[in-house]
Amino acid sequence: MTTWLGTDADGWDRPPDLRLLAPAVSAWLTALAALAVPPWVSWSFAAAAGCAAIGAYVAARPPWEALVLTAAAVLTCAGTVAAVTGAHVHRVVSSAAAEAVGHGRAVEFTGIVTADPRARSGTPRPGRAEWVIQARTSWVDGADPERGARAPVVVLASGEGWDGLLPGQEFRVGGRFVAAPDDPLTAALVLVRGPPEHVAEPSRAQALAGDVRAGLRRAAGELDQPERGLLPALIVGDASELRPQTAEDFRATGMTHLLTVSGANLAVLTGFVLAVARLVRAPPWASVLGGAVMIWVFVLVCRPEPSVVRAAVMGSLGLLALAAGRPHAALGALNVTVVGVLFVSPGLADSYGFALSVLATAGIVLLAPPWTRSWSRRLPLPLAEACAVAAAAHVAVAPVLVLLSGEVSWVTVPANVLAAPVVALVTVCGAVVAVLGVVWGAGAAVAVYPPGWGAAWIASVAEVGARVPFGALPWRSDVAGGLLLAGLFVVLLLTRGRVRRAVAAGAAAVVVLGLAARCLPGGWPPPGWALVACDVGQGDAFVLSVGPGTAVVADTGEEPELIDDCLDRLGVRDVPLLVLSHDHADHVDGAPGVLRQRRVHTALAPEGFADSPTGRLLKEEGIDLLAAERGQSLRVGPWLLRVLWPEAGYAGTLNNASVVARADGPALSVLLTGDVEEEAQKLLVGGPDAGLLAVTVLTTPHHGAATQDSAFLDATAPVVAVTSVGADNPYGHPAASTWNRLERSARVNLRTDRDGDVAVLDGTGSGIPLVVTRGPGPTP
Repeated sequence: MTTWLGTDADGWDRPPDLRLLAPAVSAWLTALAALAVPPWVSWSFAAAAGCAAIGAYVAARPPWEALVLTAAAVLTCAGTVAAVTGAHVHRVVSSAAAEAVGHGRAVEFTGIVTADPRARSGTPRPGRAEWVIQARTSWVDGADPERGARAPVVVLASGEGWDGLLPGQEFRVGGRFVAAPDDPLTAALVLVRGPPEHVAEPSRAQALAGDVRAGLRRAAGELDQPERGLLPALIVGDASELRPQTAEDFRATGMTHLLTVSGANLAVLTGFVLAVARLVRAPPWASVLGGAVMIWVFVLVCRPEPSVVRAAVMGSLGLLALAAGRPHAALGALNVTVVGVLFVSPGLADSYGFALSVLATAGIVLLAPPWTRSWSRRLPLPLAEACAVAAAAHVAVAPVLVLLSGEVSWVTVPANVLAAPVVALVTVCGAVVAVLGVVWGAGAAVAVYPPGWGAAWIASVAEVGARVPFGALPWRSDVAGGLLLAGLFVVLLLTRGRVRRAVAAGAAAVVVLGLAARCLPGGWPPPGWALVACDVGQGDAFVLSVGPGTAVVADTGEEPELIDDCLDRLGVRDVPLLVLSHDHADHVDGAPGVLRQRRVHTALAPEGFADSPTGRLLKEEGIDLLAAERGQSLRVGPWLLRVLWPEAGYAGTLNNASVVARADGPALSVLLTGDVEEEAQKLLVGGPDAGLLAVTVLTTPHHGAATQDSAFLDATAPVVAVTSVGADNPYGHPAASTWNRLERSARVNLRTDRDGDVAVLDGTGSGIPLVVTRGPGPTP
């Protein structure tokens, strides 16, 4: 039965059907194992399981007949999945694409697109692949004719023409085949430079689906951000225009499932079709036909993502039951879905998306009905159902989510409950807009506003939820952590009375103590910190304290997650000034991490930086961008920042054009140097600001590379030198000559690869700063 929330749990008042649970679990575990072993092992197991299943079926006799037949079903499902998985792995390892991996040169091939191209994560850089395209090869030049030409590959492409490809389109291009790590069902990664050639026309169905998605994007273009990018994501899973900040808000509040179309979307749309059929008193066959058409269109437009496949198969089973006039239990349908999907596509066994979709549906089916009945005694039924569905889904997926996020959020359920009432409205109205976008663009541009208002509400819920202090409890992000959380939930669900209350009280005490440990002083950061060098691997990121929750950030490193984690540890939520020394990835590509759940007022960067990818990102976020030039002064709280370099009109290398700034605080001074090398350093020593080079803290230029001017290092005369560098980096940073010189000149000489985050304190009153290190974290 489809509820008002759009869940696809059928038969709320029926007991769960567990008869097919064992075959589904055995099929899933077998698929996971078969993906990790050679095909001959899978086929041997399949043969043994098949023989055992036949023997069990023949030997089945009362009173153990039911148990033996269940065992036979388990063996049959496991054997079938093992055989299919072995066939898939064998096809990949024996393919022409796998053979091409050993060539070490560009090979011409013909491919067929199997999923929409997506922009590669991270800031675009020259020479770095811009697009990720899932495809399958149909011809590989020079391949052994005995090898199969069809094999799945992932194309990493740069150039024009890739973003417009649709699933089913064939193209020809040359590329270098390299091994795909840890993916037995991908024959190779193909590195391609330049546009695709000989591109075939898409099929009519795929062209229509592409027009629907494009029409929805055009209509959503009438809205402001974040609704402009959010609405297509909510309706068809198209996140191409979604802002990184919005995606991070949804992740932080446990609402990412709304950005990935799934069973909830399909249940809403098929429920709408069935409701219309009942309203016009259509015969049952017409209702079934309408639902089937909706499922087909849904998969075509939203693409066969793991959650979509699961929802489509389960919805089809529901329609078959409706056509036969026989009700079915939702858990049984889910188990059949798992087995059927793995029979056809065993690679989904290790997909987080498929696992989350199945677990969320199982949680809703098993837990939501009794919780709804219990909570409706104290709450209105719609509110009780909303809370039960959100809580049940979250409990079911939490053990898997901790593997991805390393935290357990307590704001997820309230956030989803607040968003739930408008999800169905946005889904239905958004689908109408998508159809109008194909046949009547002007009408779609008007009709987009009601679902846009709903999307704005959902975005507001995610934004507010992401900013709740301590909204998530850190948790182990490995298998042990997932099993521990799952065990805790099982104990809470199965126990009663005093035992449950005792377990719940113990868990609550751990949560409270954990939050208290994060709030109490004595941990990290140390009280009175003035400067922190963040351990962001091979890159620079420095933070100057302006006040509680406020700081200047100078450079961001390359990975957004690392600078975001560092700022979280420091409690920074407001950045009045972001200094970006120069447009190199290891200094600016982490900028999206600074923007996550924080307000950035102004950015200072070299002239021309506005035209860079990061500069465009700052502009999109409405951040003022100042061009740095020698002689500028900026006052930010207790800090006076003076720009010492570059001088107007300087036309040297990008490294030597780095912004060099001196920051003077109440008790110490800091020299931020970017990647300046010998040429710029000599000009600084001989320039009008040479007297400003002597500082308390020196951030070592260019990660301590050998390209240093000795007179410059001597002129800085630092008390503390901090070198931001990645462990075991391939550049040999810091150079032995530079490091030895710093050892002689600085009283304290530290590096982030060995010492982790480095904090410099200014509250001593002695004129000599204290330095505290956090210790190195895991290697990025």
